[in-house]
Amino acid sequence: MDERVEIIDVLARYVRAIEDRDGDALAALFAPAGRFEVLSRRGKEEYVTHALEMVGHEALRAAMKTGELPPGHSMQYLTTDHIVDIAGDEARLRAQFLAVQAVGKSRPEDGWPSGAGLMQGTLTPIMIGHYDSHLRRIGGRWVFTRHQVKHSVPMTLPLKS
Repeated sequence: MDERVEIIDVLARYVRAIEDRDGDALAALFAPAGRFEVLSRRGKEEYVTHALEMVGHEALRAAMKTGELPPGHSMQYLTTDHIVDIAGDEARLRAQFLAVQAVGKSRPEDGWPSGAGLMQGTLTPIMIGHYDSHLRRIGGRWVFTRHQVKHSVPMTLPLKS
């Protein structure tokens, strides 16, 4: 597999770990002191940094334990327009993302009514933005040293002081 594909694969595994709320899988994608940061902005304004920042494997694992979704809810993260720049054992990956929340209806005890649509639930786009990731090849594999989630709309999370 070529380096560009390997680096994009790290992002694919990241979104799957987030979707599955798998803290071990998420932590494995980061360097031991890897940093995860959340930023947001309105329009073309400067990004502001939020207090949601995690450094290291234990912090990443803990975040997935507190982020459980209610029954019937799931998230899907779609990424596109991957730009990869590689310089030796260092790389930068930038990509766009869209997060969609899925809320499934409960199946009635007597089954779905005749004529019911194929999908029973709702899909709602809830986040859009860019990933800006710095990676390093450690032990023959690429891992995040810094992963920024740059939301394109303001967020209600507290700002970093």
